[in-house]
Amino acid sequence: MKRTVSLALALIISLSVFSGGCTSTAAKKPEATSKTKPQLVSTTVTGVASAITAPSQKKLKRTIKVSPSNGGRTVRLQLYISSSKSYKTVKTYKTEDSKTAQLTILFPKKYRKKRTGKWRIVVLKTDKAKQAVKKVKITSKNIVTKKLTCKTACIYCADDKKVVYDLGMNKQRAQASTTKIMTSILLLESGKLGGTSTISKKSSKTPYSHPVMKEGEVCANKDLLYTLLLPSSNGAAVAVAENIGGSVSGFVGMMNEKAKNMGLKNTRFVTPHGLDEKGHYSSAYDICLELAYIYPKSPNFRKVIASSTHTFTTKKYKTKYTVETTDMLKGYSDKHMGGKTGTTTNAGNCFASVYVHEGKTYTVAMLGAPTDEERWSNTKTLYSYIDEYANTQY
Repeated sequence: MKRTVSLALALIISLSVFSGGCTSTAAKKPEATSKTKPQLVSTTVTGVASAITAPSQKKLKRTIKVSPSNGGRTVRLQLYISSSKSYKTVKTYKTEDSKTAQLTILFPKKYRKKRTGKWRIVVLKTDKAKQAVKKVKITSKNIVTKKLTCKTACIYCADDKKVVYDLGMNKQRAQASTTKIMTSILLLESGKLGGTSTISKKSSKTPYSHPVMKEGEVCANKDLLYTLLLPSSNGAAVAVAENIGGSVSGFVGMMNEKAKNMGLKNTRFVTPHGLDEKGHYSSAYDICLELAYIYPKSPNFRKVIASSTHTFTTKKYKTKYTVETTDMLKGYSDKHMGGKTGTTTNAGNCFASVYVHEGKTYTVAMLGAPTDEERWSNTKTLYSYIDEYANTQY
């Protein structure tokens, strides 16, 4: 018994000594040391706009600057494919090894056969610099060349504010009675559409006026708007000019000021009707801009150009007139919203119109067709381009 107690005491003492009086020989874990990752610098890409409009059949390239370019950077040109909802790499480039490098990017023609394409230029990340992505939307015009006999033409998308087709669209040419689109714009914005105008001697004697109204006749301005745009009365244009501008010359000044404010760079008015006069000209593009300006905002304009006939009675002599449109494409397609003709010796056969396709509004102008028949065939050809290509995308 004594021996058992002694052994127990000895064991307790030895355990106490081991835990309290001895130092552990187990190796200590080394303290963790944190390594700071190098800070990545930003990458910049300059030299290319975020939106480009260019002919589909011509080379399209842009020279970009990539910074930093130390060690050379890998650059990918990618096109968004809507069917797969992903970007496809169409070309890979390598920049020079320098602080800032220039690189010429070519957007291949074979990938610009549809009207819109969403592109991006991707500069890949390195161990010292971040990735950079530059998005570019390309609108292709003239995807195919249409056979036209007119001198100039333009298709413009009023919703996208983009040119869709261009045949010498900025060339200055006599525009004949498409002039009356601007005359109508000033009447519609004058606040006098609900009023009347008195037919002056000058108005009653102006050539190519239908109907011919007597001097002193009083006509509702709304009826003059129809007379301007349907049968294309030159006398009505003079009556509107004298009422709104105080005189023809005063009104012409207003027309030119409005053209300047609208950004019409190739337009100059000398008359309110468009009979041939030296220095009186416009361009297919500018006329498209006029229509794109007034058509969406004016219910009255839309109603008038959609009409085939209009009957009214004058205020003073109570004469009843029926006027008919010169737009021979009425009934051609429910997409054709109406338009304005113009014909003079210098201008040839002209037409400016509105066409709605898949919910988008397109304005179309063609100037200088050799014959009246070709006026309509050229316009139909331009309409076919809209149907085939205007709303296509990758």
